[in-house]
Amino acid sequence: DMGSPAVDTIPPAFTIEVDSENKAKSLNIFSFNFPHHVSFHMSWIGFFVSFVSTFAAAPMVAIIRDDLELTKPDLGNAGLAAVTGTIIARVIMGSVCDVVGPRYGLSIVLLLSAPFCFCMSFVTSAAGFLICRMGIGLGLATFVACQFWMSCMFNGKCVGIANATAAGWGNLGGGVTQFLMPLIYRGMVEGTGGRIFSAWRWAYVVPGLLHTIVGVAVMFLGQDLPDGNYKMLHTSGQLEKKSAGKTQYIGCANYRMWCMVATYGFCFGVELTMNNIVAGYLFDQFELDLVTAGVLASCYGLMNLFARSIGGLVSDYTSVKFGMRGRLWTLWVFQTVEGVLCVFMALSKDSLGITILFMVLFSICVQVCTVPVSIHTP
Repeated sequence: DMGSPAVDTIPPAFTIEVDSENKAKSLNIFSFNFPHHVSFHMSWIGFFVSFVSTFAAAPMVAIIRDDLELTKPDLGNAGLAAVTGTIIARVIMGSVCDVVGPRYGLSIVLLLSAPFCFCMSFVTSAAGFLICRMGIGLGLATFVACQFWMSCMFNGKCVGIANATAAGWGNLGGGVTQFLMPLIYRGMVEGTGGRIFSAWRWAYVVPGLLHTIVGVAVMFLGQDLPDGNYKMLHTSGQLEKKSAGKTQYIGCANYRMWCMVATYGFCFGVELTMNNIVAGYLFDQFELDLVTAGVLASCYGLMNLFARSIGGLVSDYTSVKFGMRGRLWTLWVFQTVEGVLCVFMALSKDSLGITILFMVLFSICVQVCTVPVSIHTP
């Protein structure tokens, strides 16, 4: 018998309840059970790091623009580059996950975007700033691997809350970086003897190190599927090899995918825009200092700590009651309220307190909206 070794065909043993596909039937955020919950933690941490680095410039923009003599169009173009570069990267990431697995996909994109974090320390022009921000922004493609990975590890009864929590905690990086980077910057100011234009450059070493460390950790600690990694399952014949081109075509040929692209732009796209501009807006509009503006701006991203999980629970509940139609109605209701709150925030430009109130409520609706989109798309 020239077949695969017996060890490849022995069903893996699990210490948690799984379904017929060996997907976990529940999510325990405090568990590090292998492979389901270790993969859960690796996925959200990897996504978290990409958010920290992508929006690290936002809370320090007042210093960076003075150092590099950036104009408002320069800042706008750099912010746009940081989030648009990831569009193509995310499309490619879908095929990468199909062909080689989410573990390699998430790890590789973190390691490839790490050099751009380090290179930010040597930027001297608007063009260099834009290129580095675009390169760092490619890391946001980790979202695709994160969601793909959770769908592989958790079954339909809890995939909503698993996807929502992993994505929400990952997006939390966009809020944490708003107060983390000013604190790191302040420490670097002291370390460089008050040279503020050197301090922000040294501060970027931290995101670069995070990319490197977490990228390696994902590679060696995670597992693609409950039954093993893609390479082993392909070799043993337990998993069919897929064509990258074919999977891209199938996705693009489905009109529902394009509907989700449009509506996703009005929730996650809005979140990326807010992460880019909110600290600068508060700094300029209400004449706050850098750290205070960063802390208040972080309130927007920090809603990910619970809001996406709420979205997952609501979406799962309405799905049980009304099927996929329930998830779509959940999306429509919260996205409509999101738009109204966005307008109210803009109208509150003369009151810091009311602005923050509407910003927080606005953020909660944005995070809730992203969950039904992510679940409906597969």
